[in-house]
Amino acid sequence: TLYFETDEGDDFRKPGFSKERRLEPQITVGLLSDASGFPLAVGAFEGNMAETRTMLPMIERFSGTYNVDDITVVADAGMFSDGN
Repeated sequence: TLYFETDEGDDFRKPGFSKERRLEPQITVGLLSDASGFPLAVGAFEGNMAETRTMLPMIERFSGTYNVDDITVVADAGMFSDGN
């Protein structure tokens, strides 16, 4: 997450879960990388969107843009949910 030095949010910058326990409006950032860690895609989501809800949209957007059908996902346990 990235937070903003303001007390008021908007339709995109919203208070959400912060590991630093911040109360300011924030956005949630999604990042896809290759096996060596090179960034392949970056996405921004509303600040109150849970991290687990960013994984599938990022993968679907990437595979649709670059016509990739074979993707291996490596993520920590916190990113996996029943839906993912």
